[in-house]
This record gives sequence, C-alpha cells and structure tokens, in this order.
Amino acid sequence: MLFLALESATSHQSVAVFRDQQLLASLACESGQPLTPQLIPTIDRLLSSVSLQLSNLEGLVVSIGPGTFTGLRVGLATMTAFRLALQIPLVGVSTLEGLAWNHPVTELPLLSTIGIRQEIVYWALFRWENHRMVCVKESRIGDIMEVCGGLTEPTVVLGDGWMQNRTTLLSKGFSLIEAPPDEQWPSAKGIGLAGRVLLERRALLPLGCTPHYIQPSYAEISKTKSLDPIG
Repeated sequence: MLFLALESATSHQSVAVFRDQQLLASLACESGQPLTPQLIPTIDRLLSSVSLQLSNLEGLVVSIGPGTFTGLRVGLATMTAFRLALQIPLVGVSTLEGLAWNHPVTELPLLSTIGIRQEIVYWALFRWENHRMVCVKESRIGDIMEVCGGLTEPTVVLGDGWMQNRTTLLSKGFSLIEAPPDEQWPSAKGIGLAGRVLLERRALLPLGCTPHYIQPSYAEISKTKSLDPIG
C-alpha cells in the first residue's frame, strides 16, 4: 500500500510517503518554522520527489495528539479533506506512540514525552511484545520527575519532555536510557510505521472525529479559568 503520513502535532513537523513498510521519502520543516502554513506545497514537493501524485495514494496516516492545538487541527483537517477527495482510508496515531516507533525493537519499556511547561509533560509508556508495540500506560499529563521516579526498571526515554529536564533527571539517578538524538522528536516516519499497522487492520478514524488534546484549549481555559486536564 502506498500511503502518506503527517506529523503536525509539535514544532517538529514533517511528512513522509511509504510503500508498505518502506519509507520512500520524507520532508521536515526547517529552522523551527511551522509546516502548517505551507503544508499542501510541501506534500506536493514530497510526492514529486518520488514521481508520485496525490491520486496515487492508497491510504493516509495522521498524528492525532497530544500536541499543539493549531497543528493538530490543521493536520487532521488537511488529511480528512484528502480522504474525502480521494476516497481512501485515514487512520490516526497517538503522537506519543509515533514517537515510540522511532526506536527499534527492544526488551526495555519506552517512555515517550512531550513538554508542556517546565516539568509538566504529556507522557505514555510502551513496550515491544512479539514485535508489536503495546501501550502500557495511555497518554496523560504528569510531572516528569514523578513519572521517572515511578519507573520500576531501566527505561528508554524519548521526547523533549524529558530532554528539557535532562540534567536534573540524570542527577537523581533514575534508570533512564537515552534514545539516540535522531529518535528524540516526533516524526512522520514514526507516525507512518505505527499507522501502517492500523491501515492493515482497517482501524479507520470516524468522520467528524477531533484530535486527542488531553487538556483544554486556550479558549476553553479562558471560559473555565481552569488549567485542569480533561482526560
């Protein structure tokens, strides 16, 4: 199956095109600039680089959060439009699961993190079992010090949620194993690898679905005057 993957949930945004498990090409935003304003031209450029067109695609994969509200909304809206126009399947992958897929198969658990502010992060825990990615603890919000302090075995850590607190965490003697630098950011490659499994299972996103924000948007916070997470 030929499919397009999009990661737009964080500042590290990218697109990739796959044929089954093979990554054909990928493009990432440059110099920290957001991909979303130039998303369609970037996708066109990506497909042209491997002599493909949108009409050649047979499936779509998109990151559905957690992450930035604008990036998630634009990413899902764009891929939903492609889905309807091309009449091809669309699946959604947790940003944190896609991050875990950056790391090769290992016997160790994988802690994926995305920074929110200071020590507060989105996080989830995964493990490889029989060459399948299994979610041990679902996406949630927490204090990275408490999360790492609660680990019961050596754990591979990924994402900026732990990296922005790296010095403090390592000084506390937690059993953390750093993933290589090129695995530390959410990527369309990771989203695509995870999404391929869902495409094979036909685990499609329902029409009208919304991103997995976990916490309320700024507008919702303004209404409620609360920063409490909603799930």
